[in-house]
Amino acid sequence: MRRKLGEILIETGLITEDQLNQALTAQKTKKQKLGKILVELGFVTNDQIAEALAEKLNLQIIHCADHKIPDELKKIIPKDFAKDNLVFPVGKKDNTLILAMADPLDYKTIDAISFKERIRVLPVISYDWAILKAIEDNYAEDENVFDVFSANTTADKEVQFIEEKESASDVNLEALYTKSKAPPIVKLVAMIIAEAVKAKTSDIHIEPQERYVKVRFRIDGELRNIFKYDKNIHDSVVSRVKIISNLDITNRRLPQDGSAHVSFHGKEIDLRISTLPSLYGEKIVIRLLDQSVGLIPLEDLAMPEHIKSSIIEIFSRPQGMLIVTGPTGSGKTTTLYACLNQLRSDSRNTVTIEDPVEYKLEGITQIPVNESIGRTFASVLRSVLRQDPDVIKIGEIRDAETAEIAIKASLTGHLVLTTLHTNSTIATITRLINLGIQPYLISSAVSAILAQRLVRRICVNCRVESEITEEILSFIESHNLPAIKKHYRGTGCQKCSNTGYSGRIAVYEYLSMSPALRKLLANDTSESSLLMAAKNEGVTFLSEDAWNKVKDGITTVDEVMAKVPVDYA
Repeated sequence: MRRKLGEILIETGLITEDQLNQALTAQKTKKQKLGKILVELGFVTNDQIAEALAEKLNLQIIHCADHKIPDELKKIIPKDFAKDNLVFPVGKKDNTLILAMADPLDYKTIDAISFKERIRVLPVISYDWAILKAIEDNYAEDENVFDVFSANTTADKEVQFIEEKESASDVNLEALYTKSKAPPIVKLVAMIIAEAVKAKTSDIHIEPQERYVKVRFRIDGELRNIFKYDKNIHDSVVSRVKIISNLDITNRRLPQDGSAHVSFHGKEIDLRISTLPSLYGEKIVIRLLDQSVGLIPLEDLAMPEHIKSSIIEIFSRPQGMLIVTGPTGSGKTTTLYACLNQLRSDSRNTVTIEDPVEYKLEGITQIPVNESIGRTFASVLRSVLRQDPDVIKIGEIRDAETAEIAIKASLTGHLVLTTLHTNSTIATITRLINLGIQPYLISSAVSAILAQRLVRRICVNCRVESEITEEILSFIESHNLPAIKKHYRGTGCQKCSNTGYSGRIAVYEYLSMSPALRKLLANDTSESSLLMAAKNEGVTFLSEDAWNKVKDGITTVDEVMAKVPVDYA
């Protein structure tokens, strides 16, 4: 029988049941391991946990701080995995891996290693500080820094930047230009962008550290380490990026935002570039917007048929409002562009107000917001209403003024599409009320609310059935989810870069403003009443849709735990 950390710490008298319950409550929102939460709350120390586990499990505490390991073990346990899970591979004998762990009851980590490597894991205990020191000492030599001067790449010929030339005004500026125009620097920047496009990256992170500069790509919503380059050339790299995006290369003390456009193998890519001064130099984040994949048809969004049909029916009405809600990175913009693509017509005047304009749409008037000159969502929206629009897309409702004008627009013969940053459909109604919109106006103006999240798909090439662990059973029970007999996970393969995931899919929660709901909203705005009414209307909540995708083998329990609010329904 697998023992639990909380039980052992109570047995040894280190914590009380009340303290354990506090930690378990915090764990539901923090999504951290129990031991870390107990330490953060000040109930125990890491050393006390290790010593208690050693005593109760009859395991030896080993001092691995100065331990040296062969390359074979580093391949089994990569550095990032070791640091994230506080484990260190001490040795291997036959088909058994001896693994130093700060928490030997971390069965999830043990099972993950056993499953992926087809190996037996024998846990031993070590102090967390000793594990971290062993990791740094043993994996430091693996931090290969990319040598831009000897690299063989043709990316500079494949990636064509469209840039404006600027005149150098002084010697320092000229020196910065000269260095940034050096062939190796040009090749490095071009290579980073080329590799990002090939990997279907949404964002590039170029992050200066104390001894090197780390390049990471956000793929399927998760950041991945790609490579490192020498810290000495970082200023030249920053200057090169600033030149192609028309930023001030002499200004290194203030954040800057810019844009650029590149052509790569027939693809037109817009770059949104942000620089930010940090302790070790300027950090750069580049968002990639591939114009060739921007217009996804509504039918290609893997949206449930009843939701898609309802949205298309709303588009046939002369007025109303569709609100798409969710956090940053949940696919709201993709959904709204699919809606705009569906609505495009020579008989309609469609206007968008965006910050920034992400994809260019033919036949639609697109207006970028620029708050520095007073061109805010609210001020542009007032002007747009004098332009005889049929359809108005508002990038985001951020304040009471924009919300009020948008509501009035939807009541006076306009179809309004917009977004809000809220957790659910019901929370969107509450948010509008908090912005000062009267409930009767919401009930009249809003046609439907669509909440969504993005979860990663399991890689179909390495998908396998997995057992239901105690942690999953506990998660199901604590959140009142339907029981499942099996679930799936990806073991990691070449096609998914050993992540076990490939691509993403949206999970949805759709609330149509029915006559019954409109009537209720005019009299009772409490979340509990609205939630009960939504259940009576047959709304499928985010957690239910996500859990269905777990049962169907589309995504994993881990993804649902990390990305989807499951306490709401």
